[in-house]
Amino acid sequence: MIMLRPLQKDRSAASCGGARLVKFFDLIGKGCSIRGDMLRPVVFASCLLPIGLFSTAAISASEAISVLPQPAPKFQSIRVKSSPIDNFAGLGPSGHRLGKLIWVGGLELSSSEPLFGGFSDLAFLDQQRFMAVGDKGALFSARLVIDNGRPVGLDEARFRFIPGFSLKQPAWRRDAEGLAIVGNSAYVSFEGAARVLRYDIVNGEPSHVGKKIGLSEEIRKANRANSGLEAIAFTPATSAHAGSMVLISEAARKGRVLGWIRQGRRYIGFSLPQQDGLFVTAAAFTAGGDLVILERKVSLLGGLVIQIRRVRAVDFIAGDITRTDVLLRGTFLDGFDNMEGLAVQDLSDGSSLLSLISDDNFNSFQRTILLQFLLPAGT
Repeated sequence: MIMLRPLQKDRSAASCGGARLVKFFDLIGKGCSIRGDMLRPVVFASCLLPIGLFSTAAISASEAISVLPQPAPKFQSIRVKSSPIDNFAGLGPSGHRLGKLIWVGGLELSSSEPLFGGFSDLAFLDQQRFMAVGDKGALFSARLVIDNGRPVGLDEARFRFIPGFSLKQPAWRRDAEGLAIVGNSAYVSFEGAARVLRYDIVNGEPSHVGKKIGLSEEIRKANRANSGLEAIAFTPATSAHAGSMVLISEAARKGRVLGWIRQGRRYIGFSLPQQDGLFVTAAAFTAGGDLVILERKVSLLGGLVIQIRRVRAVDFIAGDITRTDVLLRGTFLDGFDNMEGLAVQDLSDGSSLLSLISDDNFNSFQRTILLQFLLPAGT
């Protein structure tokens, strides 16, 4: 059964399922790929069709959720089942290369909390504790349990709404897509109504209603509805851009991915070549100033493609960026799901630990997984 997620309003999917499928196949027929929120639950249709598992039956996520308990206005403990992923892409427990990265480990996560899932991005408060934001405006916090360098579980799991949000707001107003933590501040970018909010972090959690960060008219025009701000990151303080906020859009123009660097109160645009029709879902910087971006594409024939790409610090400039390199590329068959979130942690030996989290779209046939890969120093 396919759960069709409404584009903006929480409405019955049954009334629009047929039209969405017509739109999907029409796009595929024109050689187009499907962006994240255009038809998210069909992300895996191409993988299910060959084995006869695809069904057009639709249910309404909004109707199911609206009658269930809401996340608390403050963090409350929840039960989360975390199952280690011992064999990813046939690589075994850990230590094997996938592209230019080394597989470290991962977890499959599940919870009876009705709004658990739909995660769009994550960021770490320290080497083990992280926060993740999601499509419904919820905020998840937990601590990774590490054994011999590998994630083996979670504890101290807590859940709440992002301050200032609740189910009273329409879903498109709550669609948090990006998260960055800098010092004692958390920055959240939103897609449905393009904006960035900053929160003070007090005792390990965002406090009070967020302060709105001004955006330029160019950014607002380029980021509308479900093709809006998808990634937020901050350059290292020691880099050429000295701790600047960087925004990247899911939208692409003429084969270029659009982004902006905030310098003072003004924004300077940059772009990088779009590769094979993939769209950016998250971004983060290494301590050395390299921009790491997570990308995704779905098509009926090609299925799900996940890619991690890098722009080296020397190449990250305002204007047109021409040189990038691929760190990893994989598919649904490798074990990837709808990966949307990316965090980068820098280690003492100069290597970088990359953590990815998936958006299950609140579908039973998708998973919430957290994966970790190592980018070795000097790679």
